[in-house]
Amino acid sequence: MESDVIIIGAGPAGLAAAMWLQKSQESPRVKVLESSWRTGGWVRSERRDGYLCEHGPQAVRGSAEIADCISMLGIDDELVQASPTSATRWLGRRGSLRPVPVKPLAMICSGLLSVRGKLRLLGEKRVSTRSPAAGGESVAAFCERRFGRESVPLIQAMLGGIYAGDARRLEAASALPTLTKLEADHGSVLRGLRAKRKANRARDERLLGDQVYSFRDGIEGLTNRLAAAVGSSLEVHAAVASVRHEGGVWIAEMQDGSQHRATRLVMACPARVSAALLAAAAPSLSAELAAIPYASLASVYLGIPMASLPAKLSGFGFLLESEADNPVLGAIYASQLFADHAPAGHQLLRVMMGGALHPEVVDYDDQTLIEEAIATTRRYLGGDLAPTFTHVVRAREAIPQFELGHQERMQRIIDMLDQYPGLRLCGNSYQSVALAAQLVRGSGLQARKELAVEEVAR
Repeated sequence: MESDVIIIGAGPAGLAAAMWLQKSQESPRVKVLESSWRTGGWVRSERRDGYLCEHGPQAVRGSAEIADCISMLGIDDELVQASPTSATRWLGRRGSLRPVPVKPLAMICSGLLSVRGKLRLLGEKRVSTRSPAAGGESVAAFCERRFGRESVPLIQAMLGGIYAGDARRLEAASALPTLTKLEADHGSVLRGLRAKRKANRARDERLLGDQVYSFRDGIEGLTNRLAAAVGSSLEVHAAVASVRHEGGVWIAEMQDGSQHRATRLVMACPARVSAALLAAAAPSLSAELAAIPYASLASVYLGIPMASLPAKLSGFGFLLESEADNPVLGAIYASQLFADHAPAGHQLLRVMMGGALHPEVVDYDDQTLIEEAIATTRRYLGGDLAPTFTHVVRAREAIPQFELGHQERMQRIIDMLDQYPGLRLCGNSYQSVALAAQLVRGSGLQARKELAVEEVAR
């Protein structure tokens, strides 16, 4: 079967790529191949007993990328803004919760740093050293160098909610690109943040960057609308066995023995899946893709009657500083964000555990995970929490880990793509794990020549 573009994978990146291509002036013939029975990848909004359990992202942060996608789909009326009361974030430390200041310098008035730690933070603008130019610098090393040693446990907790990763192994320039760029551009992260806030105030954003949103049917409402926009170009239960490149044509060999052919191929699946499919056609590229590590996550959903709710259950949720004997990363107060995520008279908590520091947790049985989740929430929230609803979801190898050397690996991959005309890699394995980043027109990695042509066409 002939197409102009084959897209393998119908997660957010693959669906968005198909939509933008179909809406472009060139309007190529697109075929999207998805191996499973459903679209959306890890984005899934599951209704159970009146509770809405998000398997993937709990919400999306307002941005120009989200606004562009929503505008193109015409679903502005389906957007739901999080409750204003959900703005507070908490940090858990040794059994107690403390509010996290929105602005870095507000740390001076918080109890999160000692006097020495506060003085060190105030001195950040005078730190003259910069990130190493080659070889990368870990997030832990970057934060200690710029903000002092006491900042490392704090940033490790924050990373738990983004990457479920290890600050000692994640690469600062890849995992925290905004902060490292601020250092490079302004010589100080704090000075750069101040300049950025001034610029943001002067910019008219359609969706406020300090707000978070969902959709009428949960986050899956977005991917469902993307799938509807792609229409008949999408095939589910369409598993690809391998791909090859012959005479300027990409050929997708299907597991049922059929073929799809096109001059362009977009690999919108996880890097490890792309590695397996490209093993014969591009062995060196495949090896680089296979080397990108992933973290697994277990989510435990607890439905709690209002009568037994502790007073501390307000805000967005909490993240925990690492404890060797506690695999819990934190909890999201799901129905504090969006009231319809729990039935009337109840609240829904999503407790996350595992990640890079506790990889074994994803294999625990359901009862063990539930007991661990309840014990931790009781410890930090107080009260005798008595859930009347529990549900467990495991996301195995779900979150890419941008570990030390990631930027150098991305450069090697881009160099290799010059050898394979028409091939593009997109998804959260390469440049950003954020959902919004997967929705950008023309996102992903591709040959330099093709990228230049695409930028001119825009």
